[in-house]
Amino acid sequence: MNKRGLIGFVQGGMAALMVVGACGLLGAWLVGSPAQAAPSDPVPTTYVSPRRIQPTADLPTATPLPPTQIPSTPVPPSIVSGADGVNVRSGPGTDFAKIGFLSPGTVAKVSGRYGDWWQIDYAGTVGWVASWVVSALNVEGVLEVAPPPTPVPASPADILSPAEPWEIDEPRWIDVDLSEQTLTAYENGVPIHTTLVSTGLPQTPTPTGQFRIWIKFRYDDMAGEDYYIEDVPYVMYFYQGYGLHGVTWHGNFGHPMSHGCVNLPTEEAGWLFEWADVGTLVNIHA
Repeated sequence: MNKRGLIGFVQGGMAALMVVGACGLLGAWLVGSPAQAAPSDPVPTTYVSPRRIQPTADLPTATPLPPTQIPSTPVPPSIVSGADGVNVRSGPGTDFAKIGFLSPGTVAKVSGRYGDWWQIDYAGTVGWVASWVVSALNVEGVLEVAPPPTPVPASPADILSPAEPWEIDEPRWIDVDLSEQTLTAYENGVPIHTTLVSTGLPQTPTPTGQFRIWIKFRYDDMAGEDYYIEDVPYVMYFYQGYGLHGVTWHGNFGHPMSHGCVNLPTEEAGWLFEWADVGTLVNIHA
């Protein structure tokens, strides 16, 4: 090999070695380098318009419903009993029998009126209550009706004058002395029981004469122009609305105090109520 050929051979070998070395270095770099993550897809960007979007003017709107009409129920003529309740009677007055009781706050339908009394529907029948102890509702058009026949017996045309005790021939009878303000029960002509009473004041005197008990009530309501008292105990009527009865509102016996009735202490009235019968004579004198 001549000198020129040797120099070419050496140069070619060196070039080959340089290529192989470069490839080796490249391979070592590729093997030693960490794997690179593939780039992810770009996240889209939301665009918010700064301009307010106005609703479409011609969108259909719901048709408003008409307001619900609730029919009003008229309240019929009625009464409402007061805080103490009220007694129901068979007619418009305290002379009529008590047939029931409305507890406080009870509402009853009104079907008529007579004077100061309301006719009401009560327990399937007709009852009456005093207007001054109840509250009335929508009663402006209530018509006046005829009351039932009064149970009070007709007053005698001539009231017998009071008699002296020895003149009376009765198995049992009652003597009321207005001057002494006493009541005495007689049995077979013998006085067996005496008690102090309170009779009528001068402007509302107790009638004098001979009368007979015509009806008895263990409890009854009593009324006048300026008073109304419920559940008066041991009432025995002897003439119209005049009666013998117990008293709970005063204790001033021995002095005139009443509107014409004969007031007794309640215990005494209870004794007399059990002793006397309907028809017993009541002799009242000054």
